[in-house]
Amino acid sequence: MGNEYIKKQIHHLLKGKTVELVPVTKENMDFICDEESNSELWCYEEHVETNKECIRERFTKRIEEKGVFDFIIKRSSDGVQMGAAYIWQCISTRRSWEIGYVLLPEFHGNGYCLESAKLLISFAFNELNAHKVIGMCHCDNLRSASVMQKAGMLKQGVFREEYICGDKWVDQFYFSILEREYCNIVKEGCGND
Repeated sequence: MGNEYIKKQIHHLLKGKTVELVPVTKENMDFICDEESNSELWCYEEHVETNKECIRERFTKRIEEKGVFDFIIKRSSDGVQMGAAYIWQCISTRRSWEIGYVLLPEFHGNGYCLESAKLLISFAFNELNAHKVIGMCHCDNLRSASVMQKAGMLKQGVFREEYICGDKWVDQFYFSILEREYCNIVKEGCGND
């Protein structure tokens, strides 16, 4: 199944109990531009682009790009936009995909980010033929680390002094889940909590 077909059908695929992952389109680009340029949301990153036109241009290109899927996280009950979720192909020959996510602070603590991460992981294995899904986070970003672990990913290691955040070198945690591990979680009935 081609990437174009998956992008056209995706709105039927990524619906959870409390969240929906809606593909980023030109029509909902304002939310992405506001979220991506918010340096408070991205305090664990080495660089935050604040030029909204640059963000708009980058994400508009990504809409058609193969191996990249960008979503707005919406609450299922009322359609409120709460954050963003991303999945992109790392190395096609290895069938590995990386996930990322961000949630506006007023929605923290309700399980929305965890459900979004689980939807991305399920999408990777069930629709994108992934062998492995990875995720990385700043060593102080304990919320993100917790989300990945609760979603079934295992901490594989620490990249020591991986990048500069603020004015100091920081470590980055590396998580992954393999297809067979995901299948075991689904068999045990824990995959769609």
